[in-house]
Amino acid sequence: MFKWEAVPVRGMVTQLPCIPTGCSACCRETTMPVTEAEAKRLSRRTGMQLDSFTWENNGILTLLNDEKTRACVFLLTASSDVNAEGVCSVYEVRPEGCRKYPIVLNPKDEAILDEGCPHRENFPEPSESDAIELLNLEERLLRKQ
Repeated sequence: MFKWEAVPVRGMVTQLPCIPTGCSACCRETTMPVTEAEAKRLSRRTGMQLDSFTWENNGILTLLNDEKTRACVFLLTASSDVNAEGVCSVYEVRPEGCRKYPIVLNPKDEAILDEGCPHRENFPEPSESDAIELLNLEERLLRKQ
C-alpha cells in the first residue's frame, strides 16, 4: 500500500504507558475522525491520496482500517489480533484524537478514560481542560476544518 519506514520518536517510550508493551488496541477497528487539515497533513507526509486512508462517516472524515489487519492503515502490523504489537507509522503527525486517546467524552461531554483501553489505569485522570480540548476538536470536525 505505502512504503516508508517508521522512525522511532525520541521520548515516545516514556510518554505513554502502552508503548513499551507494543500495545496497539486503540488502533484496531478504529473509527478515528480527522479534520481536513489533519488529513491533508497526513497526505503530504505520506504521499498518499486522501481516499486511500480516509472515508466519510456521516459527513466526517475518518481513518480507514486495513482490510486484512482490521487496524488503522497507518499501523505497522501484520496481524489482526487485537493484542498483537503494532507501531504507528505517522506518530509524529498523528491526528489530535489519537494524541488525546484514551481520553474521550462521555454522553455528558465529560472527559473520561475510555473503557476500551487496556492501559487506562496507567494514565492520569482527565481534566476539565481535556474536555474543552475534545469539545473544540468535535466542533472543528463538525465544521469540517
